[in-house]
Amino acid sequence: MTTSTPNGFALPKISMACLVLHVAAGAVAMAQEPTTRPRQDIQGAAPGFRQTTKLNAVLTFDATYRFRGDLKDRPGDVSVFRGGGSLTLTAPVLERNRLSVTMGTEQSYYDFSGGTALVPGGGRPWRHIQSYTVGANFSTQWSDKFSTFLLGSVDFSGEKSAAFSNGFTGGGGGGFIVKLTDTFDLGAGVIVRSRLGGGATVFPIVGVDWRITSQWRLSNENQPGLYLSYTPNERWRFSLGARYDRREFRLEDDNFVPKGIGRDEQVPVTFGIDYSPEPTITFQLRVGAMVYQNLQVRDQNRNKLVDSAVDPGLFISGGLVLKF
Repeated sequence: MTTSTPNGFALPKISMACLVLHVAAGAVAMAQEPTTRPRQDIQGAAPGFRQTTKLNAVLTFDATYRFRGDLKDRPGDVSVFRGGGSLTLTAPVLERNRLSVTMGTEQSYYDFSGGTALVPGGGRPWRHIQSYTVGANFSTQWSDKFSTFLLGSVDFSGEKSAAFSNGFTGGGGGGFIVKLTDTFDLGAGVIVRSRLGGGATVFPIVGVDWRITSQWRLSNENQPGLYLSYTPNERWRFSLGARYDRREFRLEDDNFVPKGIGRDEQVPVTFGIDYSPEPTITFQLRVGAMVYQNLQVRDQNRNKLVDSAVDPGLFISGGLVLKF
């Protein structure tokens, strides 16, 4: 819950989950774990990045299907299909600086069974959730061992038109990255974001990138998680890891909870294979288990009405990365 001052301003809530961002070193090219959610790429912020004179673009397409799982302690079950895409443009700005802009969308389709009773009055709590984001980050290389970054974004998420009418959130922050050794980078910072229904959330930023050997790597990969990857050659890459995902979205006026807020929290554990026939093309395949998932419904003022865990289940996902 937030705490209100006498003038009604809601003080930020400190989030228990930190935002963990991957920071890659130098100009080493590296595939990332696919996710249908557009995310900012701060690889350019790592100390020692190569200064370029041209505009670079990365286009991604991702899709994932979470197989049906039963709601715990409530009637009903649910499956989820998500599809998304994003475009990231990176350009040099003055000497030892670069600017990246990311824009993208995620479309989520929830298939609740007819007997689901998650919300008061019964029925399906939501079906199609639309999400759109635009963000930017600016990085400065102060030396070969120290760099800083600033980032911000605006997001829209909700059912149908609710995404744009009442589903707006935004925020920004910054941090630094230190090259502790030739094979280990550590990053830290903070982001402050507004929340649906009022108030703000503060996310610590922690970034880790450890090049264990020329083939083995332990990294966050721009996500709140940790992944161990093995790259036997330039074409193939294998990975194993887990991350934390949380989505919040505004519900429609005619929902069982008018203008309410839905939340979907997940922890997927993933095994992945990447194949790059060319340096500019990467195909990605992931299989794994959703070891934790929790669905919540809140009213428009963020008062929690109901939540329910979803039984663990399998999922499959794939992605395509194009570099220009």
